[in-house]
Amino acid sequence: MDAKVQSFLDKIRVMADKTTQAAGRAADVAGKKASELAGATRINLQIFDLNAECEALYKEIGKMVYDLHRGTEVSNEEMDDKLAEVDAKQEKISALREELAGMRSVVTCPHCGKVCSREDSFCAGCGSAL
Repeated sequence: MDAKVQSFLDKIRVMADKTTQAAGRAADVAGKKASELAGATRINLQIFDLNAECEALYKEIGKMVYDLHRGTEVSNEEMDDKLAEVDAKQEKISALREELAGMRSVVTCPHCGKVCSREDSFCAGCGSAL
């Protein structure tokens, strides 16, 4: 085989190897992003469900307040239990939102509110440490 042809085939082989490696890395990144997206979706659904449960509790509490207005006796313990349920669900929502924020590749500057990359050490807007 001619040396030029052999050299050309070697270059093609090297390029094919590099392309295969790049495709593998791209597939890994895509898989990781898909997994992150699925996790974020799961958390968002949990937040949605908790908010719906809070809305139902708000309705029940509102009915209890109206019953009090109409002179119907309402148990303080029952009202306190409903309020405690709302508080517990709101705490879960806050924790889930923090978890969701931790999954994002950006961070918000606590001083000026500018969105910065998670890799940044200092805010591009105000220069504060992140």
